[in-house]
Amino acid sequence: MGRVTDYLSLKLENKGSVARDHLANERTYLAWIRTSLSMVTVGVAIRQLYRMTIDLGDDNDSLATNATSDPLAGKVLGVCFVALGMVFVFVGLYRYFHSQLLMTKGKFPVSRTMVGACAVATLALLVGLLVSMFTDEH
Repeated sequence: MGRVTDYLSLKLENKGSVARDHLANERTYLAWIRTSLSMVTVGVAIRQLYRMTIDLGDDNDSLATNATSDPLAGKVLGVCFVALGMVFVFVGLYRYFHSQLLMTKGKFPVSRTMVGACAVATLALLVGLLVSMFTDEH
């Protein structure tokens, strides 16, 4: 078993801030995972809210209406949030290993493009959700 862990684990000499930097890299990866799980949760919640029905009136005059006039919008938004959550897992994984590789060479990558793309994708979904909420007619 020792041989397997030798190939799976990187062993570095702890000089200066090596341990601190690598632990910070792990915390950042866990933050990406937490963000991913949050996106998936939002996607499932949106999907479930758009599936709900509201029962109006009493037993004699019951009127069941959909919570939204366009259930497809809820399905699309929910799937998009879940898909974005899945993308965030891969972005975090890529970022973790890329940062780890460069830190072993004494460098650190600045990820402006990746973070910007994730922010734009999240904002686009939030704008879509906002538009869907305000164009909802009962």
